[in-house]
Amino acid sequence: MLLKRPHFQVPLLTDAQALLERLKEQFPLSALPSQTWEYAYYDTFDSRLYKNQQLLRQETRTDIECETWLCWLSLTGNRTLQRSRAPVQESVIRQLPPIPLRPLLEPVIYPRALLSLFKISVQQEWLVWKNKDDKTVLRVMLESTKLFRENQLEELENRLVIVSFRGYTKPSQQINRFCRAEGLEELNEDLFQVVCSKLELEPGSYQPKPKLKLSPFDQTDQALRTILRESTKVMDLNHQGTIEAPDTEFLHDFRVACRRARSALNQLKGIFPPEKVQGFRDDFAWLSDRTGPTRDLDVYLLDFNSYQSQLPEQQQPDLEAFRDLLLTENDKEQKLLAKDLQSKRYQRFRTSWEIFIADQTSSTTTGGAEEICKTASKRLLRSYHRCLAEGKAINQDSPDEALHNLRKSCKKLRYLMEFFESLWPAKEFQGLLKPLKALQEDLGQFNDCSVQQESLKNFGDLLAKQKPVPAQTLVAMGMLVSTLHQRQAEARKNFVESFSDFASNRTQNRFNLLFQQQTVAEELN
Repeated sequence: MLLKRPHFQVPLLTDAQALLERLKEQFPLSALPSQTWEYAYYDTFDSRLYKNQQLLRQETRTDIECETWLCWLSLTGNRTLQRSRAPVQESVIRQLPPIPLRPLLEPVIYPRALLSLFKISVQQEWLVWKNKDDKTVLRVMLESTKLFRENQLEELENRLVIVSFRGYTKPSQQINRFCRAEGLEELNEDLFQVVCSKLELEPGSYQPKPKLKLSPFDQTDQALRTILRESTKVMDLNHQGTIEAPDTEFLHDFRVACRRARSALNQLKGIFPPEKVQGFRDDFAWLSDRTGPTRDLDVYLLDFNSYQSQLPEQQQPDLEAFRDLLLTENDKEQKLLAKDLQSKRYQRFRTSWEIFIADQTSSTTTGGAEEICKTASKRLLRSYHRCLAEGKAINQDSPDEALHNLRKSCKKLRYLMEFFESLWPAKEFQGLLKPLKALQEDLGQFNDCSVQQESLKNFGDLLAKQKPVPAQTLVAMGMLVSTLHQRQAEARKNFVESFSDFASNRTQNRFNLLFQQQTVAEELN
């Protein structure tokens, strides 16, 4: 955070008090009543505010009758953008209270919760300089800070802050010269940065899809272990959040990390002896099965407002009974998932998996000893041509399952490309990713509409069995099914165009050229 005002470090509190006295003796400064505050800093788990050069700080005055503010801070210039009275006082803010800050912050943080990063106690002693017209031209603040840590207060630092006013530069210059003459060190870090360093926090460092850096000459077995270790780090970072579920994205990132590890094991077969990895394949399949129902319900709830908006305004409230059902089922599945992620099976898996990915012993297989660049080239081309063959076989009479299978094959290709991206020039690699992403977008839309239609029918049956349900609710759900059917038909039309680009002569040649294959694919009919 940039410091717009001069900050000077004062080593000891006793020195600080003596310094204030010397300031009052040398300059026309008078004391104001001291203040004591508690500051709690908030951001999302993935630092969405910090990455936007912002933070949220709850400020509570504790030396008088408590008053609490939520302050939206800018990291550029150390400024308060806006503040609202709001006694939140929680470690997790799942939803902001209805205050003026809410519509400003929600577009940045949604759908994540705000988590308390840390809390500090700040005692402020103020001196004020007034001119002959009794106008305030300068303020000096001695700030003494303590960190709340394991239910105890830990001394942090004392700093002198010079607060100047526009049009009155001389008083500020005089105080700055005085502080430098006293040998005080000018600070570059604000309190947030100081505490982050103390707690070894690295805001903005979390990456749900870490950028892998592989060497083309690495052995394939060690490169694969690198891929697996990076996915495991993301799993571990999201494990507790998936259990506690302050927001939906912990489960999302945990599930994607599991899928990436599972995909690496399944697609890079022959790198390790089958008996060493089959158990892990089973474990990742189990995690996929256990995380699926909760994630599906999360998605329905995240998309619920979108569902309502697809209905005529007068019929939108008819879906509320459906929302209640989703909340009930989501709560049930979340408890089951939390139990699974704390089970002995998960602990056994995690222990044996850690031993496996940390092992530096070379694999005994031929595939494991091969250079990763050669392995990657062969696997990428094989995966791409499998997608081509599956897509070419699809026509207007093909069942939904054919597009679903192609979607899964494209996802496997995408994972492989993300694993091995660092082995090739970024510009050329991104050129191959573009048509793949467009195809995945249309296939994903088609599959989502297909799955959601079936799910809505099943939810309607479940709703009818559990309790008397208004007929209007079932009618509204039926209208949604019809809307989704239309969107699915549009996605199928779009698929023809996006697959044509993905399978074009130009794209095939680029794949073959980049991965050192001399054959030129023919244009699909």
